[in-house]
Amino acid sequence: MEVLNKLVNPPSSNSKDMRAYMQAILEVTGLMSGQKYPLEKFMSNYGTHLKPKEKFPYPTLNKDSEGMYKLTLEGVRFFSSRLTDEPIIKGQLVTRDEVINMIKCLVADSPREGWVKISV
Repeated sequence: MEVLNKLVNPPSSNSKDMRAYMQAILEVTGLMSGQKYPLEKFMSNYGTHLKPKEKFPYPTLNKDSEGMYKLTLEGVRFFSSRLTDEPIIKGQLVTRDEVINMIKCLVADSPREGWVKISV
């Protein structure tokens, strides 16, 4: 059984902190490398990623009948672009340092204040 940490109160949906948190989750869970994962362990609403966006006409995630999520090919491209100087959706930049700091919180042996352990 895998044990990770999650934020008790996730950052606001369109914030830089949320982008760093989401990117860290995608990397730690293996989603960026083609794995499936029950993302709802971290947050409850991924609906905006299951359908095309106004500024990106593709879903970035698929959810199967067992509740497991997988990134679409377009999703890998979309989330990877956030780490570049020119993200697909302008303004959605996140730095590698911000993602690494979130990864450290996700995998820490003891959850930091505002974080709780989860088992998958």
